[in-house]
Amino acid sequence: MKRYFFLIIIVISLFISDCLIPGKIIAGNYADYAVRAEFIQKKAVPGDIITLRLSFEVPAGFKLPDNPKITDLNDFDILKKSKRANGIEIDMFVDSMEDINLPGLEIYVYDQNGKQKTLKSNPAVLAVEPLIKVKPAENLLRPIKELIFTEYGIKRILLLVLAAVLIILVIIAIYFIFKYHQRRKSDLKVPAQVPYLKALNRIDELVAPGIPDGRDGKAFCFILSEILREYMGAIRNFNALEMTTHEIAGLVKDKGDIQLLNLLKRIDLVKFADAFMSKTAFEEQVSLSLEYINRTKPKEV
Repeated sequence: MKRYFFLIIIVISLFISDCLIPGKIIAGNYADYAVRAEFIQKKAVPGDIITLRLSFEVPAGFKLPDNPKITDLNDFDILKKSKRANGIEIDMFVDSMEDINLPGLEIYVYDQNGKQKTLKSNPAVLAVEPLIKVKPAENLLRPIKELIFTEYGIKRILLLVLAAVLIILVIIAIYFIFKYHQRRKSDLKVPAQVPYLKALNRIDELVAPGIPDGRDGKAFCFILSEILREYMGAIRNFNALEMTTHEIAGLVKDKGDIQLLNLLKRIDLVKFADAFMSKTAFEEQVSLSLEYINRTKPKEV
């Protein structure tokens, strides 16, 4: 009876110890190792932080360093090491979908003389489960769907792109044609005046308010000088508006042009030297200007 009782106790003890040891320990009896290695968690998934517990007793006369050296952990992502009263706990990051196979580790302790002693641990395994579970039936090969012929689709896309480009080009062409006709209409509405007509019209507008007298005629002289210079430049093919009277004198040779040049010099005295000119003198300047324009305009007019 006692034999059966002890047998039942042993079976229960083995069952309880198996339930309390989370990680699976391999390689036999703990008595063969000075260090007992076990995972606190029973299982893990990628991304978890797990804890490896190393339980051992430091031999008499030896000491465990503050940062103990542990071999064969280079392939693991170690987050933290913590010393305990009877061992070390190591936090590790699970970065793989494969089971964690922990090899036998070696821990070094030292005595006062620096003599080294090696403590070896048992191997251990921790099961890692995938994050996405697939049912066995879903792993079966599925029938291949009918292939879709895409050549027509590519041609259709190219046709659509070509049509869009043609529409844009047509819109641009219509815009430029419209602008061209608008410009033609505006040109027809406002025909360009021939030089002598433009000069005569501007002189008429200038004298319409009346001929000034004395020093009030400075602005009058500026406008009359501009009209005459513009007309001379148009009929003699040089930009008289941008030239000084002295520069114009180096280009003209016609007698009538020289007479007009003398008129421009007298006008310049009023413009820049504040010379006095009477109303009669202004009327004479206008008469000479009209005479020059009528003498140099086209003969057929």
